[in-house]
Amino acid sequence: MVLEAHARHVGLLSPTMERYFTIAMLTQHLTTEPSAAAGCTWAQQEALRATYLEVLDRDEWTQAARAGIAADDNRMRWLADHRAPQLRLRAFPDREPDAEE
Repeated sequence: MVLEAHARHVGLLSPTMERYFTIAMLTQHLTTEPSAAAGCTWAQQEALRATYLEVLDRDEWTQAARAGIAADDNRMRWLADHRAPQLRLRAFPDREPDAEE
C-alpha cells in the first residue's frame, strides 16, 4: 500500500513546516474517516495513524511545528486551532478542541 511506504519514508526525512502540516492532515483523515476511505483495513489504518503520530511527536518535528506558530504561518495556526486538539499533537499542548468540529 502506498500510504505504508509513505509512512515508513517520511520518518527518514528532516522536518519542515510543510511536511508537518501534510502529515498532520493525513493523520486527521486517518482519524476521522472510515478505513475504506483510505483503502485499507481498520488494523492498517490504526498502524498508519500510529506511525504518523510517532513522527509528528518527535522532538525535532515538534520544534518545526512550533517554529511555524512563532512565524505566524497560517497553515500551522489553523492546524493548531482546528486539528491538533483532536489529534492531541505534542507541538500544541495548550489547544482545546474546537467546539465546531
